[in-house]
Amino acid sequence: MKNLLTCLSISLLLFSCKKEDAGTPSTIAMAEYYPQVIGKYITYRLDSTVFVNLNTIKEVRTYVVKDIVDATFKDNLGQDVYRIRRMMQDKNDPTVWFDNATFLVTQTARTTEFTENNLRFIKLINPVKEFTAWQGNSYIDSRDDFLSFFEGWEYFYEEVGQPFTINGKTFDETVTVNQVDDVDGDPNNKNARYEIRYSKEVYAKGLGLVYKEFLHELWQKAPINAFEPNSYGVKLTILDHN
Repeated sequence: MKNLLTCLSISLLLFSCKKEDAGTPSTIAMAEYYPQVIGKYITYRLDSTVFVNLNTIKEVRTYVVKDIVDATFKDNLGQDVYRIRRMMQDKNDPTVWFDNATFLVTQTARTTEFTENNLRFIKLINPVKEFTAWQGNSYIDSRDDFLSFFEGWEYFYEEVGQPFTINGKTFDETVTVNQVDDVDGDPNNKNARYEIRYSKEVYAKGLGLVYKEFLHELWQKAPINAFEPNSYGVKLTILDHN
């Protein structure tokens, strides 16, 4: 299990033998990693993990989606909210796109909040500094059994300002947001209950989200012998942007 405490311990060991580059800034403004401009879009490959045959079999289905900053408005606190329109490419005709989902992004002086399916996540906070940590799911009611797996996630920054390569594209300055990395039980043993909670995201400076990997997988042993209905996975990898 990877957590903030482990990473801090490693960082302290490395610090004793490597000085920080004199020209490297210790903090970067959060908005630089998640700029919102009307008309801006990012195209992703979306790998969706689903559970079929009465939740007994895991499958990965692949799509191409485009997230477009579509509009902005003021919320009831007078804050700017950006609407993200997700379009999905028709598998039979790549020239055809259709609406798939809508998200909301709210940036305050302190946080970047992302709302999907009426769930609000605190994706980024200021300052963007190595190992800055926060409770990213604090707005989610984990008393709901279906959402209980979101409880206790401690987000933290890592690899601040470091390059990241995905799909043959290298982004010079990125930040990784580790959200959760937890395994309870043995995923190779279907005779016992197990649960996987894994989530992380990578943001590129001046662009936004370039990589996301999320998986919640909860297997219940006999007599159920099936995955819980709240098991699902999402992987986004950037293909293109404007």
